[in-house]
Amino acid sequence: MWRFGSALGNTRSYKLLDWNSFTADEPETRDAWWEEIRQEIKSHTKALGCHAVVGYSESTSICEEVCILSASGTAAILSSRFMQDGPLETDHRFEEVAPPGCEFCHIPYDELNIPFPAQLTYCCCCRRYKVPDVLFTTIDLPTEANITGKGCLIQARLCRTKKKAQGEGNAMAISNLLPFLEYELHTQLMNKLKLRGMNALFGLRIQISVGETMLLGLASATGVYLTALPSPGGIQVLGKTPSDITYEQHISNMQKKINDTIVKNKEVYEINPPEVVEEIIGSPIPEPRQRSRLFRSHSESSDEVSEIDLSHGKKDAFVLEIDDTDAVEDIHALLTDSPTPTGFYSCNTEIMPGIQNWTSAIQMFTSVRVFRLNNVNLTNQGLNKVFSDLCENLLKSLYFKLRSLVPCCLCHLNFTVAIPEDELIQVAVTAVAMSFDKELTLENGKQNGDKSLKKENDEQLQFNLELNAEMSSSNPLSSPRGLSEVGSHPSAKASSLEKASPLPEGRSRSLRSNRSYSGSSVAVVRMTPLSFIPGAKIIKYLGIINMFFIRETTSLREEGGVSGFLHTFIAEVFAMVRAHVAALGGNAVVSYSMKECVFMENPNKNQAQCLINVSGDAVIFVRESEVEAASVQPQSATTQTSNGEGT
Repeated sequence: MWRFGSALGNTRSYKLLDWNSFTADEPETRDAWWEEIRQEIKSHTKALGCHAVVGYSESTSICEEVCILSASGTAAILSSRFMQDGPLETDHRFEEVAPPGCEFCHIPYDELNIPFPAQLTYCCCCRRYKVPDVLFTTIDLPTEANITGKGCLIQARLCRTKKKAQGEGNAMAISNLLPFLEYELHTQLMNKLKLRGMNALFGLRIQISVGETMLLGLASATGVYLTALPSPGGIQVLGKTPSDITYEQHISNMQKKINDTIVKNKEVYEINPPEVVEEIIGSPIPEPRQRSRLFRSHSESSDEVSEIDLSHGKKDAFVLEIDDTDAVEDIHALLTDSPTPTGFYSCNTEIMPGIQNWTSAIQMFTSVRVFRLNNVNLTNQGLNKVFSDLCENLLKSLYFKLRSLVPCCLCHLNFTVAIPEDELIQVAVTAVAMSFDKELTLENGKQNGDKSLKKENDEQLQFNLELNAEMSSSNPLSSPRGLSEVGSHPSAKASSLEKASPLPEGRSRSLRSNRSYSGSSVAVVRMTPLSFIPGAKIIKYLGIINMFFIRETTSLREEGGVSGFLHTFIAEVFAMVRAHVAALGGNAVVSYSMKECVFMENPNKNQAQCLINVSGDAVIFVRESEVEAASVQPQSATTQTSNGEGT
């Protein structure tokens, strides 16, 4: 168990690569760079009074000679009760026993020694310790956490232009833009979290991709309502020209739409926290009951508007002043996110918070989209809209393809953004679709009906993963309609789901008709980005899988364009990973991830190249039902033997 000293910490370093230097490509040089980053993370952790970093990750982004090294994690204090090496020497040790459902939320400081500005209240669960008003973390939600309602995926997306430069000039331009880009991402996350009526983010992952003329920023997290934290306030829109009646009416309409969206989101995500009397205590910054303001750079020095009541319920509201184009973007980003269709849930953590009754049916998929910026207004607003629509449409396409599988949850949504070439934006996503029983029965008489419903959902979600002679003759391997994306310029896309064969339909049918399986069953290796398989037990780990694949073509149009090329390549990657794991004696790959997907094309020469790097753990698993059946059989055999001896 741990307590968070600070929710989130990240650091970035800019390195100028000198390809003419003999030491630029040496491992010692790169190791020294990463050591600097790790030492900085450690120093930040110590400054916060913590002694551990959980949910730690590292990433890089390279553009020409500039390399950006990034590291992020969550500072925490580990409980000495759970340390195998004994208590740690630290100024903040917590030996008091607190309820496990809220212990990790408790702030390990008193109100006079907080190393950062915070507004504290008493824990809404135990009423003994202090908690912050919001929590950002890079880890998955602890299993023992007390939450209200269900979680959801929250994304902040930004695209910013920059001048084309080289060497130190390029590094200087990037370093000047990145702090503002990160601030904007944080602002979007905070506002979208409040819009959904939630107070905590888990699994936060921020990606920065650098190109010659633009910067991409994508922050993904899973929002939840922690019962221990206070209820979040609303969002107040404030204009700068109150004398204009038309403008005031526009502001009023936006405010009404935001308020209605908050109410609707609370109903959708079943957020109905118990009423508690909140007591704000202790923090010198900000003062008690002081408004939390989210201003843009132009409004930070603006006068306070104290005559306006900005409270929303019992909590103070966040203020959004529309004083420049960036603030208009904030409102646009808040109100343009499409709602998740009924019956679908999505998160970037392994398990959706608030859903417990998972079935054993899972389905992994990977989708890649490439957008060429032809005739696009290359301004911050134009690029930001293109990038946001690209991510939004990708999610919509996934919901559309899986519409027959509801109720369904898309878990471990892992987005990867890149700028492979000038005027190209690439977005890739890997996730797993998981089914669950929509309602748990409380009466014993309905158990049989639920079991049949569960079996129905399993058969519907789980595509055919076993081949035999009867299936090949009567029901050839086929996936549900609409699972393969087809696209053309300027927006090309491709997706590949976990299928038993990557071969095209016509070719696979001919092979099946000419091949006999002699009635034997051929199990296909399961693949999942999760660290576990629902309803199964991993009995042996066979090792790490880390594979690189390169494919190129000189007949791009004949292979179906960018969509056909990427779809075929990803399907082949799946097949080769399965074959490798099967050769090791395994039957599944867990913790699967596509670390790299670098795509480049030359439309004039009808050529394209792609490099993909995937990794995971090869394992052997058995179904829990099989384990239970195996344990029951010896018992029944023993019972029969004893009965025989008695007669």
